[in-house]
Amino acid sequence: MVEVKVERELSVSADKAWALISDFGDISWAPGMDKVVVTGEGPGMVRSIYMPGDTPPIDERLEVLDHEKKLMEYTIPGPSPMPVSDYRASAQVLALDENRCLIDWRCRAQEVGVSSEEAEAIIAGFYNQLIDWIAAALKQR
Repeated sequence: MVEVKVERELSVSADKAWALISDFGDISWAPGMDKVVVTGEGPGMVRSIYMPGDTPPIDERLEVLDHEKKLMEYTIPGPSPMPVSDYRASAQVLALDENRCLIDWRCRAQEVGVSSEEAEAIIAGFYNQLIDWIAAALKQR
């Protein structure tokens, strides 16, 4: 079992960052996808992410959406694009002051076909890229 945690401070209010991250059905700020299809609303909803090429979509299911705590949890119930199974992740936005926040993205998963160190490095690299995209999108808003 691997556990990965990536944190980063952003020079934007927690409310502004949360507005972007908590909109589970809209990840248009993340490049490289052909389309995203959303099924349902609120916890239990699934976003199916279609990548270029003839690959099956990546399904992510929203498990928790807590606006008070600015906390979102989601799972990948089917095949994962990363070498893991039993993937459960959370993203939380913590206010540092009026114009700064901390993004905390973490997960627990079972590595599959790679060492735990390799799985951790792959996931941490993805989370860092994800937060880079979030930061860039927030600068444009």
